[in-house]
Amino acid sequence: MALTELQQVHELVRKSRHTLIIYKKDWTGDAVSGSLALYEFLIKLGKKADIVCQDFKPSANLSYLPVAAIKTALSQMQKFVVSVDLSRTGLAQFESENNDDRLELSITPESGRLTEKDIVYSASGYKYDLILLVNTPDLASLGEAYCDNSDFFHATAKINFDHSAQNEHYGDINLVNIAYSSASEIVYEFIREYDESLIDHNIATYALSGMISATKNFKTARVTPRTLNLAGSLISYGARRDQIIQNLYQSRFLMTLKLWGRVLSRLKNDLNDKIIWSALSASDFIETSTDSDELPEVVEELISSMPKTEIVVLFYEEFRAGLTDIKVMVYAIKNRDAMDMARKFNPACSHELAKFTLPECNLIDSEKIVIEEIKNRLK
Repeated sequence: MALTELQQVHELVRKSRHTLIIYKKDWTGDAVSGSLALYEFLIKLGKKADIVCQDFKPSANLSYLPVAAIKTALSQMQKFVVSVDLSRTGLAQFESENNDDRLELSITPESGRLTEKDIVYSASGYKYDLILLVNTPDLASLGEAYCDNSDFFHATAKINFDHSAQNEHYGDINLVNIAYSSASEIVYEFIREYDESLIDHNIATYALSGMISATKNFKTARVTPRTLNLAGSLISYGARRDQIIQNLYQSRFLMTLKLWGRVLSRLKNDLNDKIIWSALSASDFIETSTDSDELPEVVEELISSMPKTEIVVLFYEEFRAGLTDIKVMVYAIKNRDAMDMARKFNPACSHELAKFTLPECNLIDSEKIVIEEIKNRLK
């Protein structure tokens, strides 16, 4: 009898030697939390695993999670193997030494002598034999981790965990369900189906953290009775709900709130709220002691509080060698494609988020150019 998709994933996990868990460069709390749940699960199975997010810089409100385990780049993707045939000579002694950036290997045979014919060298397979991707709509959204290692991603088995309608189903197996409110829910159910006894208070906390982050503490329209039942199950496993709420919502830092206030005070809208936008000057970041890394959190708040919105655009100034560039972030919601909306400006990133720069421009002109283009595309 053929295996179901879930059984196939279980089999891949059982056979894996070293698993890569990775998520999009423009990460969400759901992506971070779901990845940590998978990591803890694999470690409990006795597996080797790494979590990677390109250039990951965690926000302060994630300090309750073990984010130190997350690497900021892929490295050492392949091994170089030197093979020595000792069948004729045996081995008496082996030594290695780093000498002026050179690795020197000393092999003393037990009898006879070794020749060049006894030595073979080659590049081995990749370090990882399985990839788990969390809350990542497409491979390009991984950033340089994918661009610099595309051969590896195409050659290695990929399991895709997501709940977004914009997901491109690029995995060899796609555990994608748009009826769920978060990728972390899908991760939790996968672990539970594999072996429910492995779920401890840490895995439960990470999964619940992802659910709460994705649903704004269960306030979005995607929350269903099943979502609440799953949350209740996680709390029964020991999920630290109070700690999650304290960090994500009750301890929101004053400076971020000040930045949020400035975005709101300049908020504009059009097409019956289908598109909303705001702009920040360089002085706004200086006066609030924040930087552009705070903007994803601000946008999440905008999205959750504007139910009709399909496109959110943020403009902000950045100085470069005495000149002013305008950075633009276009967020797409409700099956809209951010890359398509902004394609005139050669954007980077993903269908959910497009980023581009308007060099030597100002905020007023940038708004006119970009908003007019997006409005035309929305119409």
